[in-house]
Amino acid sequence: MKIAIDDNILIKDEICTAGSKMLYNFKSPYSATVVDKIKAAGMEIVCQSKIGEFGGETARDETKTAAYAVSNGLADTALGIDVDGAAYRSAIKNNVIYIKPTYGTVSRFGVVANVSSVDQIGVYARNFDDGFKVLEVIAGYDKNDGTTYPTEKYEYNADLVDIKSLKSIDSPDFKLNDYLASVYCIISAAEFSGNIARFDGLKFGYRTENFKSYDDIVINSRSESFTTGTKIKSLMGTYVLSEEQFEKYYLKATKIRRLIKQELDEIFKQYDVIILLPCYKAVTLANLTGCPAIIVNGKLIIAKEFDENKLFALGKSLLRGGI
Repeated sequence: MKIAIDDNILIKDEICTAGSKMLYNFKSPYSATVVDKIKAAGMEIVCQSKIGEFGGETARDETKTAAYAVSNGLADTALGIDVDGAAYRSAIKNNVIYIKPTYGTVSRFGVVANVSSVDQIGVYARNFDDGFKVLEVIAGYDKNDGTTYPTEKYEYNADLVDIKSLKSIDSPDFKLNDYLASVYCIISAAEFSGNIARFDGLKFGYRTENFKSYDDIVINSRSESFTTGTKIKSLMGTYVLSEEQFEKYYLKATKIRRLIKQELDEIFKQYDVIILLPCYKAVTLANLTGCPAIIVNGKLIIAKEFDENKLFALGKSLLRGGI
């Protein structure tokens, strides 16, 4: 099977830019765990697909993205990470499926971090059999990633689910819906600002030629290499984490995040899956709660943690026009 790998997943001895000028010449000294796993399974990496800076934005050239590569037969499947909805949007635009597994089932070791509590490697594919075949290869415990669950191997099989028994709800009345975007914006900015603090122009990556002091190196290197979106998100993250604003913004957002997860758990006591029209709030619901989700036929479908097989079965049925 031929696989494309997004440019924020490390491949040993290959340039990994994460879509940023800051890492324009960074050659990775090791491979991500998922890369080692797919190579061990005899799968072939055919290209590194392009992303927006650190994966938070859509790549400027859509013809270089993972979703485009899969849609046009350049790769059978692809690995990519959704942060702010870029993966979902790209999948819809290129008419392919995207599978985001339960947070912690796939190792993030070897990923250029953006929002650590959200970052999760997913799979682009033209059909669910190929997509979940790849997911089964890359999922499982990794000693190098403390967020992975202790399960060594996961079994993904649509035949394990009776499709007729599934209970779905379409666009449920979510009480905390109005808070989703704000909570996600605060938490993602805070984590992002911490993760890009390592990019200072000193140890690796882009370094300005215009400096007379240490401060000049850091300030000018970042100013010259980061996009406007990255700068704004980083500044916002620094602000909400400041001593004066921490409780007002970040701490409150984390508390509401827990309430969002609790409300979602209550919905899953009655229904197996939630079907939503893709939008920023819908995407943040899947990402904030760590629940598995798929994009298929222009729909975003979310299930409870570790219920990927229900998504597998429902997704296949939707592609066949059975629902």
